Amino acid sequence: MSHEFASNAIDVLSIAMLIVALGMVWTRSLGSALVLLGAQSLMLAGAALYAGLATGSPHIVAAAGLTALVKCAAAPWLLWLLLQRLPTSHDAQPSLGQRSGLVIAVLMALVFARTLDAQPFNTAIGAERVLPTAVTVMLIGIQIMVTHRQALSQVIGFLVLENGMALAALTAAYGMPLIVEFGIFLDLLLAVFVAFVYTQRMHVIFGSLDTDQLRRLRG
Repeated sequence: MSHEFASNAIDVLSIAMLIVALGMVWTRSLGSALVLLGAQSLMLAGAALYAGLATGSPHIVAAAGLTALVKCAAAPWLLWLLLQRLPTSHDAQPSLGQRSGLVIAVLMALVFARTLDAQPFNTAIGAERVLPTAVTVMLIGIQIMVTHRQALSQVIGFLVLENGMALAALTAAYGMPLIVEFGIFLDLLLAVFVAFVYTQRMHVIFGSLDTDQLRRLRG
């Protein structure tokens, strides 16, 4: 596979990841957000696979497989199982309105596209639009965590942030050594499992997953 073809494919996949992230800002359904998260993670796995095949790097191909296994399958499945187990609202409960949240996310995308495109970044894979897109996806993940009260929404925002970081690492330096990637995926899966356990406990105590309820714990 040629570098040019892989570079163009990764550019397209990164833009698709950004569009999906905007969809997660817009949707109020946690179920839809989980489907979009799985789709975004699949796009990240595809980008890593293209980079690995173009460069002949087995560790990047292996990282693509781990991404598909952990981020596309295991993490969304655990969160979906939690959503179905708890008799709670499936509303994402954003603090901002749909339009306001989407406008902020689009403005961030435009600002970083304009700012970073003007900088002479020489990315490892030659995909020129990936780094601005990765940074924007990271910021959208932070936005989701900050502007949503639902605990599950905040976990989804964290996973979006991590997808953006992984895309940036892939862009800058062909990802990371496989042992580091494996450790990150293990930590990520552990974090999702901890969230799976403690959100159930939170629902038992407060009767909801609204993080504003945690203010009652103050002395």
